[in-house]
Amino acid sequence: MANYIKQSLEEGETIIYKGRLHWSYIFRYMFFTLLFAVGGIIVIYLAYSKQPEQKNTLFYFGIALFVLAFIVWLVGRIVRTRTEFAVTDTRFVQKDGIFNIKMTEIPLARVETVNFYQSLWQRLLGTGCVELVGSGGTSHQVHCIEQPMKVRKIIVTSIKKPMPTNSVSDTSLTSSTSSTSTPNNPSLTEQQ
Repeated sequence: MANYIKQSLEEGETIIYKGRLHWSYIFRYMFFTLLFAVGGIIVIYLAYSKQPEQKNTLFYFGIALFVLAFIVWLVGRIVRTRTEFAVTDTRFVQKDGIFNIKMTEIPLARVETVNFYQSLWQRLLGTGCVELVGSGGTSHQVHCIEQPMKVRKIIVTSIKKPMPTNSVSDTSLTSSTSSTSTPNNPSLTEQQ
């Protein structure tokens, strides 16, 4: 699968942090995967120990439960990997989807506030929500991400970085022009 965030980088732009959704985002998929797998183990155990007359039926039912557990796990994995985001030195980029791709880009220069939300349960699991509020009051939230406080700090630090200035300073320009353009300079009038 192509890495769309790397492909969207501009020349000279670097990724500072790349993140993804927390595993708790797919908790229900993990729960049903575990449930079907344990059910498959129990049914196969019953097929070989308690019910030898229905051995084939129970065995195939146990295998079907394992296949179902794998399918549910695979769907959960796809759901988790469909969303990824990155903080570059100039912008925040988020990619959603697998077959239909949606890219969201927010220039860091337009971000005014970075909010952070985390419930008690999310604190215990290490997940949370980060909200970027841009100029004009527009906002973008990323829910259930790994290490949300770290992501917030990286974005805030990137916003506060000073913008690059011109290589020639303004003070050197004014001092060089004032010494050559003044007609009342005594050293220049004596030489003439």
